[in-house]
Amino acid sequence: MLPVHFLTIVLNGDPFIRYHLEVFRQLPFPWHWHVVEGVAEQVRDSSWCAQRGGRVPQDLHRDGRSSDGTSAYLDRIAAEEPGRVSVYRKPPGVFWQGKVEMVTAPLAAMTEDCLLWQVDADELWTAEQITRARRMFLDSPSRTAALYFCHFFVGPSLVLDRLDQYGNYRAYEWLRTWRYRPGDFWHSHVPPRLMRPQPDGADLELGAANPFLHEETAAGGLVFQHFAYATREQVAFKEVYYGYDGAVRRWDALQAAGRAVGNGALPLRDFFPWVTDAATVTRAEHAMVEPLARPDAEGSWGFVPPARGASTAPAVALLRNSGPAVRRRTLVPGEPPPFPTDLIRSVGVFLPDGIGAVLRESGFLRELRRALPLARITVFATPDAEAALALCPYVNQRVTLPPLKGRAPDDALVTAVRQEIGQQFSGAFDLTINPHRGEDASFANRLMQDTGAPLRLGCRVGRPVRGYYADAFLTHVAATPAGLLGALAAGEPDPATEVWTSPAGERAAAALLAEGVPARWRCAVGLSASAGAGTLSELCRRLAARGDTALVLVGEEAAKGAAARIAGDAGDACLNAVGRLGFDGLCAMLRRCDLFVGTGAPAEGIAVAARLPMVGTGPEHGDPTAEAMESAIAGWLADRAY
Repeated sequence: MLPVHFLTIVLNGDPFIRYHLEVFRQLPFPWHWHVVEGVAEQVRDSSWCAQRGGRVPQDLHRDGRSSDGTSAYLDRIAAEEPGRVSVYRKPPGVFWQGKVEMVTAPLAAMTEDCLLWQVDADELWTAEQITRARRMFLDSPSRTAALYFCHFFVGPSLVLDRLDQYGNYRAYEWLRTWRYRPGDFWHSHVPPRLMRPQPDGADLELGAANPFLHEETAAGGLVFQHFAYATREQVAFKEVYYGYDGAVRRWDALQAAGRAVGNGALPLRDFFPWVTDAATVTRAEHAMVEPLARPDAEGSWGFVPPARGASTAPAVALLRNSGPAVRRRTLVPGEPPPFPTDLIRSVGVFLPDGIGAVLRESGFLRELRRALPLARITVFATPDAEAALALCPYVNQRVTLPPLKGRAPDDALVTAVRQEIGQQFSGAFDLTINPHRGEDASFANRLMQDTGAPLRLGCRVGRPVRGYYADAFLTHVAATPAGLLGALAAGEPDPATEVWTSPAGERAAAALLAEGVPARWRCAVGLSASAGAGTLSELCRRLAARGDTALVLVGEEAAKGAAARIAGDAGDACLNAVGRLGFDGLCAMLRRCDLFVGTGAPAEGIAVAARLPMVGTGPEHGDPTAEAMESAIAGWLADRAY
């Protein structure tokens, strides 16, 4: 059943403490809200507050409890929901001995397996988000916790807009949900560490064991709104309790500057001296964030239902200027998708290693379309792949990239391409994929990160290439392209390649074949200007003499001379198609053949994608003689049924 137990510790939580219950009441599953109220003495895990000058003056509380109306509100809702809201307090005048004692208080009452969800008073979630997160845990029973991004408010309409800075450090923020079992215990509150005793006497930290990553929860729209510094009263509390001297005066200055900032950004450390990193502040509307809580003209706060529901757009905006992924998940075959695929609306596929990469991943593109039938798929590839992608029925948009293979990471062209992608496609994708296995020689992984896509999938490289550690820019890695597809759809994907044609190409191939002599088997012979034609010429003479095989010569324009000589030697059994077909016609022709010998781009790549047998040729055969190739082909034909 997986009920959800929410846990909140609070002192003076008005107005945001009043938001949560109405959201919880909308949930379509069992839930319980545990609220622990009161002053945490600045000892043990809270001693850092006292070390920087924090204190607990008498006017901060009333007999160790809230002094702003929170206590009365909690009494009322506990009476309204006696089976679903529990309030925990110390006796009047007694403080909690640190926050670990506070979060530990409800655990004795949690006697069932459940999701334990920490919800601070000023952390706002929607019912849709909570329901989706629970569904993710239900679908993935091995997951032990979840990490989230937040929209961190430093004023009623001001938010932080950068990751891995104050308010959104992926290294340790924000761990908020755990798969709880009775017997689990808190090791610390900041950072929150929930532990599970193991049979060998060790303790397992659930948040580090197998959590949903930030990027996975962001893909589901699970980015909460954290109104940490939204009101003057909150800041006054922090000034005293945390020892942030001058916080109210500096916060007032930030609000004044924020009203005039327009679409720009302000360094937070210019206003909050306890912030020393590069966090910047922007207006909520500029960050595409719709606040769930807003003050009216008189300063009274109210709560506003989300206008658009869960959306990945704000998460993408947060990720836009982020660095490499902090954590990477290794995809395990057979596991369910690690993120909600129904919210993936835009996908970028990077195939910048030439037409061969596009042909090799033709099956991947087909299975990707099957897994995400409503998504817009954009493929980034080099100019030579344009003809193939123009025929692909699974792609919505094509973007041409210059060849980058073999260049250094700091090469001027690499830098220029990265900048252009960052400018044109920033925030354009929910998901980017590099399905090519092997070294990331064309910087696909780095280019994917430049788009700011929250999810970036690729095959494991595992070592630096020319000083470029490609895995660092991925959020998910797999051993094979099929493993990447496993992250998008349940079931076993079919990685088989295919070739695409057009009606015009089909007609051209059919018309050309009508010129030849009918035969039981068609053997495509690939010719290139760089490969010697002597062996292939002898092979064609031998095959023509069999009387049951039609030869179809294909290849580059530069091979026309060699093709004419071979056709003259082989006689009527040979159809010379070199230079007579466009790319789509060549695809249609090779689909009509039964096997392939020789070499030459793009014919050889098309033959591989069409799954034509390459009998007696290929790297594993070295440089075979015509007699050896004929023998291998004869053996292959003998096993075929007429």
